[in-house]
Amino acid sequence: MIESNLLKNIAIFKADSWLTRLVGLLKHSMLPDNEAMLFEPGGSIHTIGMRFAIDVVYLEKDNKVLKIVADMRPWRFSFAPKGTRRVLELSSGNAKRTGIHLNQTLVFG
Repeated sequence: MIESNLLKNIAIFKADSWLTRLVGLLKHSMLPDNEAMLFEPGGSIHTIGMRFAIDVVYLEKDNKVLKIVADMRPWRFSFAPKGTRRVLELSSGNAKRTGIHLNQTLVFG
């Protein structure tokens, strides 16, 4: 059985160009609970220059959750596990609040 989680109450903003991936959430002072940023392609990330903590969810190409980093503070690094194709960044604590967990497949919509 494949377990999925429909993230229907969260607006997903795509960072799918070189510039949008470079800037990411740096220009934001906070991230509302009903918003997230999806980096595609995604890989290892950092929070250098950020002003708030985030939850980081590493995803395979089919959006299966490979790794979750909860409450990643500013000025930190996180390395992507093998097979990462996308990275979802949410407000700190939102991965748990929305029920995201390992090996689950996320559905955006």
